[in-house]
Amino acid sequence: MPTLIDPNASWKEKSNAKKASVLNDVPNHFLHPELCFSDSDPNPVLDIPASILSTKELEITALDATELVKAIAKGTYTAVQVLDAFTHRAVIAHRLLNCCLEFRYQDARAEAERLDHFLQENGETKGPLHGLPISVKDQCRIIGTETTCGFVSQVGMIDSENSTLIDILADAGAVVFVKTSLSIGCLWGETINNIIGHTSNPFNRSFSCGGSSGGEGALLGMRGSSMGVGSDLAGSIRSPSAYQGLWGLRPSIGRIPYHRMLNAMEGNEIIESVVGPMSHSPESLELFTKTVVDSQPWLRDPKCHPIPWRTGELDDILSGRSLRIGIMPWDDCVLPQPPIRRAMREVESKLKAAGHEVIPWKLDQKLALELLTSAVTSDGRDDIDRTMAKSGEPDLGLWFRADKKPLTILEAWELTMKRVNFRASVLEQWNATGKDASRPMDAYITAINPSVSFMHGEQKRVRYVAYTGTVNLLDFTACTVPVTFVDSDVDLPDRPEGKFDAAGQPILSPMSDLDAAVRNNFEPGRYKGLPVAVQVVGRRLEEEKVLGIAQVLQKLLGS
Repeated sequence: MPTLIDPNASWKEKSNAKKASVLNDVPNHFLHPELCFSDSDPNPVLDIPASILSTKELEITALDATELVKAIAKGTYTAVQVLDAFTHRAVIAHRLLNCCLEFRYQDARAEAERLDHFLQENGETKGPLHGLPISVKDQCRIIGTETTCGFVSQVGMIDSENSTLIDILADAGAVVFVKTSLSIGCLWGETINNIIGHTSNPFNRSFSCGGSSGGEGALLGMRGSSMGVGSDLAGSIRSPSAYQGLWGLRPSIGRIPYHRMLNAMEGNEIIESVVGPMSHSPESLELFTKTVVDSQPWLRDPKCHPIPWRTGELDDILSGRSLRIGIMPWDDCVLPQPPIRRAMREVESKLKAAGHEVIPWKLDQKLALELLTSAVTSDGRDDIDRTMAKSGEPDLGLWFRADKKPLTILEAWELTMKRVNFRASVLEQWNATGKDASRPMDAYITAINPSVSFMHGEQKRVRYVAYTGTVNLLDFTACTVPVTFVDSDVDLPDRPEGKFDAAGQPILSPMSDLDAAVRNNFEPGRYKGLPVAVQVVGRRLEEEKVLGIAQVLQKLLGS
């Protein structure tokens, strides 16, 4: 329900009004005012819904998206029952984690009722997502709601049109029921804004849920949604997915429509954000992506490529053939923390044991990070400063320094060519992996971030986006793969230098102050029980292939 607020109100009055209105559209019996948010409580809250929800609600919210659409189609549950179960659980998640910005329960329930009537009258579903409750990052425009993108100046601005993706999801039968929190302008790896503040991690509320799609990550981590929509400029789908033990797809530009979504730095094509799904299995990601691609989004979004869904690419991977997978344990700049290195070793070991070929892989992520940073800061932060100035809200000290000068047109062209040349060099490097083999590697696996996660406010000391951002610069397709959890008895810190890690490998001296900070920040007891993930990365526009490899890895790991 939109916020009722005087347009001339101060930024603080607007944010307070918005925060107070988040649950206005939700029935009273879902509210549970006894539940309290915390950003310092280290205890997990994952089991709290089990003591509140009914048996049927727990059954419904435990199902994967692929199972849910089948159950609704068979009449096991109605779309209204499913919506109510997820709304109830999502409210619990929001109370505990502060992850949502707007519920649209009344409109969503009306949509669910129409879907139930359609199924009863026609004996068939409206589409492949019939009755599936979907949450979306607060960049997606929905008629009658507010879309803030984390900016206070957007509070009270009511959407008069849908994002193209919202129309496609509705046509497929999905029920979009809640919009989730994000960082200001989607430009920070921690979910915090001046509207509702921090969002916490359900595994440990003193830790961040990641960002900028962290509201989605936190909500899905609590199973308060069956499927989520996030966006990714330099890891904003993959990081929150990793921190909550989820599967998340970073598609290439132009495969999933971004048209009419709200964003910062709109028009910057040196580096572009993409939109993609987050969920509880790679099969759910496949369901979402195939449904969207089958709708022919290139007829509605001028940036979408006219590439139909290629079932053969997926089936080829799932046929059981041997894969060639590159492994990049680290980039010689910032060493991933011990649990992530253990996860990498486990993935490599399982691949080899299953008969797949593993080869070494390395990228110049130092150069990639330099290019990425120049691209993201190319306007000298003028766009975000102007947007924040509309309300007078503070910048929270989260973003890059204000003394960056905007690039000239010529400098922007030169930067674009550096990006093109970097992409070309990596393609040559990838193709070269097939020189003495039957074919080049199918994909590579590496860390998502060097840190498993971080406590609220710590990211300024340990922020390093090269592992994810290189993928964005190359416009490769990538998928988060949950592997394990931090084990405080096994994952020992990398101190002092000169000793050996858990795998018997010598621990090198830190390569930089940042490398040292990431290593020193890891404390096994503090991190105990947090999810650990890696990413599988394929070439540009290889969504079917990457999702197939993700499913292979899921079976090998038992994820």
